[in-house]
This record gives sequence, structure tokens and C-alpha cells, in this order.
Amino acid sequence: MKLQETLPRAPMSASARRLRNLFLMALGLLVLLNAFIYPHHPHFGLERVPGFWSLFGLAGAVILAKGAKGLAHTILGKDENFYEEGSTEEGVEDSRGQGVK
Repeated sequence: MKLQETLPRAPMSASARRLRNLFLMALGLLVLLNAFIYPHHPHFGLERVPGFWSLFGLAGAVILAKGAKGLAHTILGKDENFYEEGSTEEGVEDSRGQGVK
């Protein structure tokens, strides 16, 4: 079994590609401007790092997403043979544990 197989990407239209590139350029411009514009006096040392709040927000979002995914897999995930465990010789058991024909 391979660890992870790469799936083919969905085709992207020319207008979607152009819009994505436009957003990426705008994001790059904002990151670049953040290095030169100081909007306020920093309250603590890390605020002096250009892009600190952007990186802080990104790290927070990644941690929340990974945590939610892990929690969902732990709570909602079922074993591979979950539905076969409750079967009887006549059929599958219902919620009361009785066989269904």
C-alpha cells in the first residue's frame, strides 16, 4: 500500500487561473508592503517582525484545522469492519440487538 497517491488536479479555466494569479499577486504585494509600513508602535518584541500577525493567524488556522480533523477522525471514525460486527446468521441486527431478516 502506498502512503499517499497523487490525484490528478481538476482542470482550471483561464479566468479562474487569472483570478487566482491576481489574488496571489495582491497577497505578495501586501506582504511586501508590510515589511516597509509600520502602522503602530509595537506593544511587544514579536510585533516588530514584519508579517508577524499574518504568520500568527496562519499558524492558528492550521492548528485549528489539523486539530478539528484529528478530533473528527477520533470521534466520528469507525473501524473498517464496523458494520460487519453486528451481523447474525439470519441477517443484520437492528438497534435493539435483534436479528433482521
